[in-house]
Amino acid sequence: MTNATRAKQGKRPTGPTPKGSGGRRSSSTWIAIAAVVAVVVLAAMFFSGGGDGEGGFAASAPGTVSIERASGPMLAAGDQVPDFEAPALQGGRTIAWSDVEGSPTVLAIWAPWCPHCQAELPRLSAAVEERPGIELVTITTAYGAQPGPTPPEYMADEGLSFPVAVDDEAQTLLRGMGVQSFPTTYYVAPDGTVVTATTGEVPSDELDAILDDLARR
Repeated sequence: MTNATRAKQGKRPTGPTPKGSGGRRSSSTWIAIAAVVAVVVLAAMFFSGGGDGEGGFAASAPGTVSIERASGPMLAAGDQVPDFEAPALQGGRTIAWSDVEGSPTVLAIWAPWCPHCQAELPRLSAAVEERPGIELVTITTAYGAQPGPTPPEYMADEGLSFPVAVDDEAQTLLRGMGVQSFPTTYYVAPDGTVVTATTGEVPSDELDAILDDLARR
């Protein structure tokens, strides 16, 4: 065999890869895998509540949050609010439901990225301030499920200062309070029973009526 023959036999074909080749199939497979991984990561963020410490904020540490009710449906009128305890957003102290025992109280559960919460909390805070006999306590939870401010950023931007209990990444308080949507607000009599429960934004006239009724308890 001549050198020319060997060269001809060893020469590889040139030109584009035929359709349906292994290279294109491999590329498509990796794209599909990447898409599945992205979906799993996003789902994990939602159910874990984020808590990545963005902007210097982090969810409460495991073991620092407790509630008497592990899970269940949204509380209804006549239900007793389960006792809970969690670190305060303002830092350096703990918020417990027993702190407001004996007073008519509004308990609002919110997420910092929730547009309905962002609109409702300033109105709720102002309405409660007009009724000195009523306490306002809130719980912030579900961090990082969607883009938005951190709880400290939101509170600072709106000039709000009401007490805020910080949930943990396991969403212990969210589950115990039966929260299905944001905000969830419980209007609670001095004996700890729910008088009225609402979700989402409440019209101003309806909110005033609920608070006036609560103030008479």
